Amino acid sequence: MKKHLWQILFAASFIWASVVSVLYWQLKSNPRVIAITTDMAGTDNSQPQSVQLTEMEKGTFLRQYLERYFTYDSNNFWQSQTSLTFLMSPELREKRIQEIQRLRDKIQSKSLNQKSTLLTLNQISRGAYSALLAVQISEAPGRVNTLYVNTNLQIENTERTLENPWGLMITKLDFPQSSPTAPGISSTLAIREKTPLIITFPCAIENIQGEPDSVLETKITTLNISEVQINSANKLSEVVKLTAYCKDKEYHFQVSAADKSADVFRAFSADAAQVRKDPGAGKPKKKDRYDKTIENVLGIEVEN
Repeated sequence: MKKHLWQILFAASFIWASVVSVLYWQLKSNPRVIAITTDMAGTDNSQPQSVQLTEMEKGTFLRQYLERYFTYDSNNFWQSQTSLTFLMSPELREKRIQEIQRLRDKIQSKSLNQKSTLLTLNQISRGAYSALLAVQISEAPGRVNTLYVNTNLQIENTERTLENPWGLMITKLDFPQSSPTAPGISSTLAIREKTPLIITFPCAIENIQGEPDSVLETKITTLNISEVQINSANKLSEVVKLTAYCKDKEYHFQVSAADKSADVFRAFSADAAQVRKDPGAGKPKKKDRYDKTIENVLGIEVEN
């Protein structure tokens, strides 16, 4: 009886191993698993567009990761935070999972709601970043406390998978300090050539003007909260003064060449705005009939 039992177990194990091997091969062959690894230290991205897309993806990855890390409530804490561990290195993932398990019961027993907003993101060196977030914490109805958290991160490239489609992972994450007092944020930003700088405004941006003109490339995505992408093909040789115009307010700031650290993301608050001096200064030029014809036929918006 024992002899037949061992034979059955051996056969079952062999079949299981064969099925797993076939499924693994199919998964690796599946186009949804993209094995693209880029050497952050020595990749020859000679095409400016390729460099910008790579840097843009890193910035977007960090923005989403940070805001998800600090945004949860008592009901979704375990699910949301566990899913983020797939974006961490194995060592960091294990440490974070242990921390989540330790805090799970304590957080679920409360009526906790936590929401974060990324204020600044800076690239300190290749793969190393620092960030500042405003975290709103509510444990009782109508009572909200705000905490400003400084964060240091490091990222590396990894294989793209279904769990981590970014192909990037967090290898270091620490929080050197936090404070209930809002820190002062400079209106001067540092930009590195071929590295996009994203700025958000709490209003609909109509136009943005620079002095000197045509030094920086700007792209505006206008919704209730506008996002402006600023690019510099070459290292800036002088400071560029910029003004972003909303309907009844304007934002003044300046951009210079990055020396060591470079700004990747900046969120301007409503308090940083000034009353708009010249309502006509930021209005875009009127489109001619050719632009309107193209928009009507192709269904796209032609930028001035």
